[in-house]
Amino acid sequence: MSDTQILPPGARSATAIGLTEAAQRGEFALQVCPSCGTVQYPARDVCGHCLHTTLNWKTVADTGVLRATTTLHHSNEPYFQARLPWRIGTVQLDCGPFAIAHLPEGGQADENVRLSLELDAGGVAVLVARPAP
Repeated sequence: MSDTQILPPGARSATAIGLTEAAQRGEFALQVCPSCGTVQYPARDVCGHCLHTTLNWKTVADTGVLRATTTLHHSNEPYFQARLPWRIGTVQLDCGPFAIAHLPEGGQADENVRLSLELDAGGVAVLVARPAP
């Protein structure tokens, strides 16, 4: 099997399917608690702030600040092994949460970024950050 036939890891929670649905629509949507307004990431079953059990998927601000970066030089996943080195970073989203995102186009700490939900080769949403224009 060539490395082009190897897919990224597909294990995601059933709750995270909302991220994939948003990516398919070309939207940047995350869960928002209707009780306290807290934006949730990663996807979860209850609000991380007030424990409300209903979370709605809503389009939120797709901007943030890249707080830290790292380059992966090793992976146990065959998909990533064939594509190393791989850059990722911690982003503080303007809508609230922190998230780990793929950095395909560089980026430095404290730089403004625009985020997107994109479908990976396996058809599952991943979070991607690029330098803001």
